[in-house]
Amino acid sequence: MNKSRTPFLYSSFLLIFLIHDAQVGVGLPGFQRFVFKDAGHDAWLSVLAVGIVNQIVVWLMIRTLMKFKDKDLYDIHVMVYGRVLGYAMNFVYIGYFVFAMLVELRNYVEMVQVWLFPTAPQWVLSLLISCAVFYGVRGGLRTIIGASFVFTCMTAWLILLLYFPLRYSEWNRLLPLMEVNGEQFVKGMQSTGLAMTGFEILYFIYAYAKEKAKVQLYTQLGLMSVTLVYTSVMLVSIVFFSGGELLKTNWATFTMLKVIKFPFLERFEFIGVSLWLMVILPNLLFFCWAASKGLKRIFAWQQRYWLYPVIGVVFVASSLIGTRIQIVMLNDVFAKGCIYLVYAYPFVLYAAACVYVRKQKRTLNAGEART
Repeated sequence: MNKSRTPFLYSSFLLIFLIHDAQVGVGLPGFQRFVFKDAGHDAWLSVLAVGIVNQIVVWLMIRTLMKFKDKDLYDIHVMVYGRVLGYAMNFVYIGYFVFAMLVELRNYVEMVQVWLFPTAPQWVLSLLISCAVFYGVRGGLRTIIGASFVFTCMTAWLILLLYFPLRYSEWNRLLPLMEVNGEQFVKGMQSTGLAMTGFEILYFIYAYAKEKAKVQLYTQLGLMSVTLVYTSVMLVSIVFFSGGELLKTNWATFTMLKVIKFPFLERFEFIGVSLWLMVILPNLLFFCWAASKGLKRIFAWQQRYWLYPVIGVVFVASSLIGTRIQIVMLNDVFAKGCIYLVYAYPFVLYAAACVYVRKQKRTLNAGEART
């Protein structure tokens, strides 16, 4: 283990919470409409299938990381591909994390404007959240992990709110099952992909886990909890809304909360939107940390100085995206990129890592034979 990383090690048990929080972001409030559009009544099966695919991909990711012990993806790229191609792939991932920050920030700001503060200037909301991200990342990886753990525990009870819309649900809306063909089912899985990404951060936090042998177990448990949440939300949405309503509802998860009424609080969805900041903030922290860490690794400049350009680019880009159409286009581009970078690339990297390790063993054996 690299001695410089020893003070920053965290318990592998926390990966249950870190992976859960990394995947539950701005996609959960409104993913139902897009999945239902492609997969119809089989949308919940598409979500379940994506959860299974995620577990396979993460298993492969961890198998790759185990070959390099305490190295993260930035180190692995340089070792496997060489300096030029390795740095090029590092830039791709840095760009991906900056793009992911932009998607998370802009979508949440839109939710706040629609549900809470319609007249609030977009740039003000983006600036406030950007300042919180800057402050959190300056605290280091332990601060980010601590925030992720605490916020996950503070918001986990929100899943229990699904009980209220269930009281007004019609279960016959799940029928007919298996109504779509294979192509439509796969499209439904692709639509779910944007909402359920985030586990790729494991490539960068694995090196800091204490019990490497338990990483696979705890990570898979975190993935299972996410699959359970998304599948449950999709199921309740299908039986609560009619098909036509679901296709016209942008944020079905928050819309379902409108049925919750208390004598002291009539608009409970306001609480849900406000608390959702605790859900997306750790995502922004992880993405910003990973992007600035990559820039530090390439240019050998202190990581805290790279926070200014990274957050600045995200803030400016977020302020320039003003319409719902532009946000949808942004999400579509990001979703297509996720298919290649998050789901396909781990298989390519694993194959390249196997070839690299075999070459290293041959070189070592040849050297021992000469001596």
